Amino acid sequence: MIEFAQWNMRRELSLLWQEAFGDRKRIPDFFLNNIFSPRDCLVFQIGKEIAAAVYLLPASVLCSGQAVQAHYIFAAATAQKYRSRGYMSALLAYAAIAGAERGDRFSLVLPAGDGLYRYYEEAGYTDFFQMRCVKISREALGAIAGGSDKRGTTLPDFAALNRFRADCLSLSEGSVLWDNRMFRLSVSMNQIYGDRFCCAFDKSGPAYALCRTENALCTVLESFASVGALPELASVLLHESSAPEFLFRLPLNDIRFQEQGSRQRFGMIKPLDGRSLEELSPQCPYLGLAMD
Repeated sequence: MIEFAQWNMRRELSLLWQEAFGDRKRIPDFFLNNIFSPRDCLVFQIGKEIAAAVYLLPASVLCSGQAVQAHYIFAAATAQKYRSRGYMSALLAYAAIAGAERGDRFSLVLPAGDGLYRYYEEAGYTDFFQMRCVKISREALGAIAGGSDKRGTTLPDFAALNRFRADCLSLSEGSVLWDNRMFRLSVSMNQIYGDRFCCAFDKSGPAYALCRTENALCTVLESFASVGALPELASVLLHESSAPEFLFRLPLNDIRFQEQGSRQRFGMIKPLDGRSLEELSPQCPYLGLAMD
């Protein structure tokens, strides 16, 4: 039976998350205590047991200059003993119907690998979002920073930074926008995983970066910067990470590091109201803040 989740299911949902993704308990517990809402979660129950679950997080897609309602498929999981029975396919089909009924015009997802891209394609999703990945050395970033490294702002204004993000994407038709609450919580969710969020300001405007250091590489998962604030942001990144290399994930039309990097796919989309993707007229659509 498929139904929307209930508040008293959080313990079982946490256990399912831990089994499916191998995360420590504090990670799903943070999500379930801060981001979870029963109206944004569908479960497939076998008897009184949750066999599979999927979250439909509220988001928006930039369409003809307007933010239209959508949902982001997140943490889709099936218990090991219930896999390969079609339960997740049924949940995704139901999610499309439930999303359309509540006014969502698009469903978005970031598959974790090529196999899952094929799986979601069978569920009606289309390759859509892209990014440009640029790897630069610590020395090159230091040159941008003017040879300095310093601590960033300690108390970021998330609402102001989210408005700045939306402004930066205003010409990128098809891009994903978040409301202020989801922007803040998405950043917080990444921080629970151990990522760092830093921001800087210049008279020309703000800059921020969400970054993850693993081994000898600092991946800048998302960043936006006004032209004048880029040296400030580079300085803060050098302070936050001692990695010898930095990998920036950028919108395709971002002006930073022009003519550098490689294009990569970064997510899929499914229209829920019969609107074709050709009508959407995508212009470098960008997902970002995927909590991946």
